[in-house]
Formats: sequence, C-alpha cells, structure tokens
Amino acid sequence: MPCAKRFAKTLQAVGFVAVALVLVGCEPTDLERLAEQIPPITRIGREPPAVPAAEGAQSAAAAEMETLVYDRINQIRQEAGLNPLQPSGTLAEVARQYSQRMANENFFGHVSPTGDGPAQRVSTAKILYAMVGENLFTSTNAPDPAPLAVQGWMDSPGHRENILRSGFTETGVGVWQRGNTYYFTQLFMRPL
Repeated sequence: MPCAKRFAKTLQAVGFVAVALVLVGCEPTDLERLAEQIPPITRIGREPPAVPAAEGAQSAAAAEMETLVYDRINQIRQEAGLNPLQPSGTLAEVARQYSQRMANENFFGHVSPTGDGPAQRVSTAKILYAMVGENLFTSTNAPDPAPLAVQGWMDSPGHRENILRSGFTETGVGVWQRGNTYYFTQLFMRPL
C-alpha cells in the first residue's frame, strides 16, 4: 500500500495528526499532498487574530509593510478560491528574525551561511508543523517595496506555488530595513 494511503488509514484509526512525527519512509511530496487533505486542528479557547500583530516589528513602517503583504497575499488566495491564511505572531517573529539576520550578516537565501533552512528555524522556535514554506524578497532604493515583493513572488513559479498552496493555513511576515535595503521573509505553515 502506498505510504500516503497507509498514513491516511493510520490517521483515521488513531485520530491524531501527531502521527506524522513518527512516519518514516514517505517521500516529502507524499506527505505534502496528504497534509493538504487533513483539516486544520481547531484550537479550543483561542481565535486567531484577524490581522497580523505589529508587536515586535522593527518600526511602524515595517509593520505596515508586513500587513500590506499579508492582506495582498490573502486577496490573491481568495481570488483563486482558497481560504485566507491566518496570521501567526510566532511565525512572524521567526520571519522578522531571519530578515534581520540577512540584513545584519549581508546575505540573502533560504539557507543561511550556517546551514539552517526554514524548517530548522521554525522547529527551533518550538512550532510543530505538518508543512512549512518560505518566500524571500529584497530590494534597494524601492519607494514602495511591499507590492514589489508580492509581484515578484507571483512572477516566480516556486514562490507563487507557496502563495497558492491550499495546504497552508497560517503565515507570518517579517520585514527588516537596513539603510535603503529591505528584506522580506514570509513563512507559510500548516500546523500539527
């Protein structure tokens, strides 16, 4: 029986999404497809905020850019018939820290000079996830970089795929400015 079907039967029998943590032998693409079919877990006692939190942003201008990206991404998703992404303050903090790190250490890439990627950064923040993705953007001397970031992502097949992936349910956006250069990190996630 294919791995994804075995996993689905296990989920039905056990009733826990956490079983994904002990899976071995499945290709990541099988897990991603399966994760898209699992309904998001309802968190009893807390409703996700309606807008991203500005708390922790570098400045009011950075918080505004983060909100603009969040709003535009959800508009694009809704136009495509997808559910909007819920804001995650914890993911936003991980995204902000990575944007700040790229600015301070003068690099740009999904894998840092020390070798950590998005999955490791999210795990280090003690966030449990079924799937995670990341979009990055940087620009210098742009008068309005937030719309440029979203347009750049939509023009790139891999980044567009992250934005339009139905399996993602939460997002966090982090913007950091150094001089006249902006660094944008958007994390996408489906939690466990």
